[in-house]
Amino acid sequence: MPQLQSVWSLLALLALAFIWHSSASAAAGSTAALGNGDGPGRPLTTFVDLLSSNERFSEILHTVQRLRMVIPLNRVRNGTLLVPTNAALKKYRKEHGEGASRIAGATYRGLSDAQMWYHLIGDGVIEAQDFGRRTMVWESLSRPEANDGSAAASDDDEPDEPPKEHVFGVMLKTQLSTSGTVTANGVAVLAQNYSCAAGNVYLIDGLLEIPPPIQEVLHVLGDSFGQTTDSADEYSAIEKLLASAGWSDVLTMFSRSSEATGMHTLWAFSNHAFNSQFSYAERSYLLNGPLFVADDEDLRQAAVADVRAVASRFVSSEPVSIARMGAGTHSVLSLGKHSNLTLVVEETHGSFSGSIDGQPLGRLDVIARNGIVHSVEQMQRPDSLVFSPQKVLVGLNATAFVRLFKDAGLGDYIDGTRPDRKLTILAPTNHAMDEAFGYDLDDGDDVVLSAKERVQRSPRDRQREWALYHIIEGQYSIEDLAQTPLVRTRLAGEWTDGRPQVVKAQVDQAHRALGSHVSFNGADNILLEPEVIGNTTIYLLSSPMSTPPRLVNALIQNLDLSLFVAAMGASNTVDEIQSEAGVTVLAPVVNAFASLGLVWSYLSLPGDLDARADLSRLIKAHVLTRPVYSDEIPMHTDSSADMLVVKALNGNKVGLYRTPRGMFAFVDQSEQPPFMRRSARSSTSSRLASVLDSSSLKISEPDMLLQTGVAHVLESGLILPLNVEITSAKLLRGMRAHIFADLLERFNLTYVLEDPRGEARTARSSDGDDENEDPHTVAGYSLLVPSDKSWRENPAYRELMRRDHEDISADDSDNPWRNATTSDISHYLGRLVRLHVIPIIDSSPREASEGKRLPTKQLALADRTTYPTLLDDVTLRAHEFATDRFSLQLEGAPFYQTPGGVPFVSVATVVRSGIARSGAVFELDSLLRLPPVSSSGPGGWKRVAWNAAVWLTGIGMGSGLLGVSGYWVRQWWTRADYQSL
Repeated sequence: MPQLQSVWSLLALLALAFIWHSSASAAAGSTAALGNGDGPGRPLTTFVDLLSSNERFSEILHTVQRLRMVIPLNRVRNGTLLVPTNAALKKYRKEHGEGASRIAGATYRGLSDAQMWYHLIGDGVIEAQDFGRRTMVWESLSRPEANDGSAAASDDDEPDEPPKEHVFGVMLKTQLSTSGTVTANGVAVLAQNYSCAAGNVYLIDGLLEIPPPIQEVLHVLGDSFGQTTDSADEYSAIEKLLASAGWSDVLTMFSRSSEATGMHTLWAFSNHAFNSQFSYAERSYLLNGPLFVADDEDLRQAAVADVRAVASRFVSSEPVSIARMGAGTHSVLSLGKHSNLTLVVEETHGSFSGSIDGQPLGRLDVIARNGIVHSVEQMQRPDSLVFSPQKVLVGLNATAFVRLFKDAGLGDYIDGTRPDRKLTILAPTNHAMDEAFGYDLDDGDDVVLSAKERVQRSPRDRQREWALYHIIEGQYSIEDLAQTPLVRTRLAGEWTDGRPQVVKAQVDQAHRALGSHVSFNGADNILLEPEVIGNTTIYLLSSPMSTPPRLVNALIQNLDLSLFVAAMGASNTVDEIQSEAGVTVLAPVVNAFASLGLVWSYLSLPGDLDARADLSRLIKAHVLTRPVYSDEIPMHTDSSADMLVVKALNGNKVGLYRTPRGMFAFVDQSEQPPFMRRSARSSTSSRLASVLDSSSLKISEPDMLLQTGVAHVLESGLILPLNVEITSAKLLRGMRAHIFADLLERFNLTYVLEDPRGEARTARSSDGDDENEDPHTVAGYSLLVPSDKSWRENPAYRELMRRDHEDISADDSDNPWRNATTSDISHYLGRLVRLHVIPIIDSSPREASEGKRLPTKQLALADRTTYPTLLDDVTLRAHEFATDRFSLQLEGAPFYQTPGGVPFVSVATVVRSGIARSGAVFELDSLLRLPPVSSSGPGGWKRVAWNAAVWLTGIGMGSGLLGVSGYWVRQWWTRADYQSL
């Protein structure tokens, strides 16, 4: 019996031992829902011990062993390990390298040590309720800098070593889904947990992937931003901003720098938010400025400092999680040793919102391998960032223009040191600057400069002039330029007599949507809208804009002005006019000189001193002594007769005015123009307009910019000043009519070359043909001048010349004048010359017209008009057979029958003409023929009586013939009524 009791006692002890062992096993592996089933005593001390104690962890334990992570994992204390199930791990290996049986570096069968350390949270022992309470960001023991064995380290420093600076691990995020499931980076956490002395272990239904770097995260954010094709680049601006600041390593992990291996927080603004705060040039300066000025260290450092001042407000030098920070106001360290950032976090029903430096945040706590990303919904422009014109020019990549200003000593125009000055800057692109320095700053002007002038204009002077010409005084928008196309620049000097040079702007409203809707001197602006920085407006030009050229260089670009340039050269006035500072040139076109006819033939005579002097006066009459641009010319209206009167180099005065029909130069050819005789303002506009219409030259092309002023092209006509005395004698020299001039002298007719209204005439010939001339009614004479060739073909003239030169050997035996007397020949030629002279009858008193030029209208030929000649009772009739083409023939009958019955024709065509002071000269293609003496008939009252007798005789004979005819018809009719018996 006692033995039986001992047995039962032993069995009871064994049962108690079994029950205790079962309780201990249950404590080590509870199957309850997520909860901490640990007691205060933990028989398993390390995570390796725990993984080794359960077949559930065999796959992960094998991987830890193969990756040589056993020893460092045994050192971990106070952590939380997320362990993939065996099935999840096998599936992962199958998809990522099942056949890889050997270790390649720190990777085994597609799993790296860094990825394994990413499953270990270093924020302490996390209880199950902490996972399910709210979204939280945790720090793992996986370091971002490498994939080798150094990817993790113990949280405990050696006792004898100084404390090390904390190195942040890659973050992961847990959150509670709507279905109540807890996920870690999207992987479900299973409802089981295990504990050991080192911490808690949770099974997860998959492997945690290390998130991509910040740069790739930005692309993912861009994809979720919208559905457009370029949405992936929605955060490209902040990428470029960090690259411009030299902080690209914050985004990527390609280098071993501290920025690349450290953890950061990026407050990522979208392109839309960035564009809303900065203009095109400002954005370009921030994103590309340091690159654009890489060859200028001072500008580069300044640009980098500006870029970092902006970028530092959006990068923190450590990972900042909104969930980890919690509600409240926090100070966050910015990157680059700039001031701290103020983070405000608000929590509502477990959800967070916040702002960084007053900028509202959108998506929060987006995990990246090297940090955390938060999206910034609305970006604010930093108050500390101040843009100057120089910075904007750098942003426009007009860096060559900036360097030119610095080299020329003009940096204060663009560096922002004088912000109160209103300017408009025309900045060419770098390509345009290369072209400008290639030829515009050496534009060939030296060919007309003296050696002294070339020394005075050094390359630096040229650069300074070029730069000043691109600075406009005042601030002009595109709308302002449409109203005021002529703008004054800062370039003013001795060449313009201290007046500023001008730039011509042209606004094309038809292409307003294009960047080239405004141009300056033909150089297009390539910006859609100009950049405005305070009181400075900047346009970016696509092509060079050279300083205005010298006069000749400007005029030769227009073929219509080539004759004007040639006339300046022929008159030796080029140097004088080009050296004159501050002028206005009224440039006649080729047709204006051609319309002068014989006058131009005279003025262009080579070697003729009088012609050269007159041509010089004519050219100088077109050069006014001050620059007058089109916007300075007053308007002439019904209520205002304003006119700007300017003196010319020749001494004459020209009035400039405008009407709705255009701009005009008023040129009165009298000695005292109406604007000098009385005030144009005091006279009525209608009375002045009647004068202007007859004496004005229209300006067809205004504002041709010159180095010394401006030129206006005249549509037609030119200025013939009063001190250019064009006489008939000069016109005869111009057409080289030597024979006609000699005949006038031979027959004492040289008075026709003079002005009969002036001094007393020279002695007249006593020939009877001018006895009846009334000298008080003759205002001048027009000459019909055949060429010398025509005269030499005349038999009478050839015979006279043969006798004058006693050339007996001349073979002209068939000449009908061979046997005529010299007196007969002279009488014939004298009458022939008088046939070619037309007296001009003026009904106005001589005192009224004396000293004036005869009106052109009075001297010009008119169709079907009869003109007297110096031959008594012989007149000529003009016929216009084509526009401004005339022929002259004897008045009366065009044909005279000679005694032999051969038709007699006397007609000639006008080839050229010219207007002199007191008459005109018409060049004929042939000689007019004298009417036959036998056919000339009586003259005066005798001609009237003779004509009456001829008519009466004809009427009488006709009446008699009619009576006889009537009588005969009556007799015949009467006889017809009788019949024969």
